[in-house]
Amino acid sequence: MNTYYLRPKDTLQPFVQQYIVLQNITSAADIAQKKLFTLGKQYLVFIQKGALAFKPNDHASFELPEASVTGPFTCAVNARVTGPLNAVVVQLNAVASHRLMGISMESVTNYFRDLTKVDDSWQVTAQQLNNADDLDSIQNILDSVLENLVSNQKPALRQIDEMVDYLAAQKGQVEMLDLALRFKTSRHTLERQFMEVTGLTPQLYTKILRRQRYA
Repeated sequence: MNTYYLRPKDTLQPFVQQYIVLQNITSAADIAQKKLFTLGKQYLVFIQKGALAFKPNDHASFELPEASVTGPFTCAVNARVTGPLNAVVVQLNAVASHRLMGISMESVTNYFRDLTKVDDSWQVTAQQLNNADDLDSIQNILDSVLENLVSNQKPALRQIDEMVDYLAAQKGQVEMLDLALRFKTSRHTLERQFMEVTGLTPQLYTKILRRQRYA
C-alpha cells in the first residue's frame, strides 16, 4: 500500500487543493486512514485498477466509474474496495466542480457524476493517467487539464465564492439572516444558489466549518 501526496501548481489555487495517488489499496480501512471522502469534501476520482464503491447512510450505494466527481457527503459513509485499488484523486474546494465544470452540485450530493458524460475529454485524461509512468507525469497531466479549466471557468453565481470565503474567515460563526443581508439577497435565494454551487446548504456548510474548528 502506497499513498503519495502531490502539490498542484499555484495557479490552480484556490480551486484545487491536492493530488493523492493511491496504489495497492486493499481495504476500506486504508481509505478511512487517509481521511479521504470526508464530510463536505469534493473530489475528482480516476480509477486505474480495482473498484471503489460508497454507501452513505440513508442513501443508495454506488460504484465509481473510471472518471468521476464525488459530490460532498452530508453524512457518514462506508467505502468498499475491490482491490488491489489504484486511483488518482484530486481534492477540490467547495466551489470548484461548479466553477470549473459547470456541474450543478445539488444533484451530486451523496452521489457522483460520471465525468466522461460531462465532457468527452475526461476519457482522454483518464487514459493519460493510466499510461503515466511516474508521479511527475501524473502531476503534469492534472496540472495541464485543470489549468485549462481554470482559464475557462464559468462566471455564473460567483457571489457564492465570496460567501464561502466569508464563512470560512468567520469559522462558520454567522447567522443566515446576517449572511443574506451582507450579500443583499433573500435567504431563499441564498440557500438555493449556495446548494447549486456547493451541494450543501449554507447551514450545513457552517456546521462543518465549526466542527473542523474544534477537530
